[in-house]
Parts: sequence; C-alpha cells; structure tokens
Amino acid sequence: MSNIKITSGFLGGRVIKTIRNKNLRPTPSRVKEQIFSWIRPIQKDAICLDLFAGSGSLGIEALSNGVKKAVFIEQNQDLYNTLYKNCLDLNILTDVQLYKQSAENYIRRTKEIVFDLIFLDPPFNKSYTNLLLPKIISDFSKTGTLIYIEESNFNFSDYDKNLKLLKETSSGNSFGRLFEVT
Repeated sequence: MSNIKITSGFLGGRVIKTIRNKNLRPTPSRVKEQIFSWIRPIQKDAICLDLFAGSGSLGIEALSNGVKKAVFIEQNQDLYNTLYKNCLDLNILTDVQLYKQSAENYIRRTKEIVFDLIFLDPPFNKSYTNLLLPKIISDFSKTGTLIYIEESNFNFSDYDKNLKLLKETSSGNSFGRLFEVT
C-alpha cells in the first residue's frame, strides 16, 4: 500500500491510500496541482465523473476543491474497496456515488445525468478513450463541460469538432489534456 497526497482544497494535505496494481498510475501531485489551477474556480453545484477511478485521487481532489458530488467508476474489487475506505476515512461518503463496474457498462447503462467535470484516466495501451469519448460527449456532457484526459496515445483530432483543447501537460510518457465541450 502507498499514499497519495491531496494537494489542495479543504482536504489538502490529507492522504489517501492506494494499492499496488500494474494498471494503476496515480496522477503525480505536480500534475494534479496544475490541473486544478486550470479549472478553478469550480462552480459549487458541479458534478464530477471519475470514470477509471483507481485510487479516486482526481475525483477526491475535485471534491476537496468544491464540486458538489463526485461519481466514481472502478471495476477492480481491490481498488474499489480501497476507494470506498478512502471516502469513508475522509468523511465524504455523502458526497459521492461509487459504482463497481466497468467504464463501458456505466456508459452504456446510465441515463439522464450530465457532468460538469469528467476525468478519463484509463489504463495505458488500451483504446478506451477512443471507444467511449463519443458517447461521453453526446450523452454525459453539455456545452462547457470540462474533460481531462490522461493517456499515452490519445489523438483528439478525431473529436476536434466537439472539443476545444484548453491546456496540456506531460509527465514521463503520460500526456494530460484539458478540453471543453463546445
């Protein structure tokens, strides 16, 4: 088990636990600080989706910075259990919805919810973003929704008519891009 520090907001300085998992690449603190400097101020009634939640680091950071509710999707049982315990320990269970299922199932089955902030940080070397992004844009976002995508090989030019690139950063072989739905 290792710890990830919450970098800002009312939970800033607290730590969340995570387990070692070959598909889990927690977003470095430096990158999280940069992401949240880009998206502040967060509207107080915002709803956030952390689609490949893993440790929940990005969604918890969003809650710490003012989103009203965060929805976490994680299919790995051990990661889900750790995420639940983190939310319990931080006393934020009333502000979250946790789903133990694949991102694909959530996107396919969920109806009538629109998010203001969406984090897509799927396992590397998979084509999840290219597979899920069209439906996320059409069914789960609105004009102005912010979508942060962290991947090694995502080519956003396929979606440039729906997304406006606002900012980008990199860390190692990972590239993070913040988009706004237009």
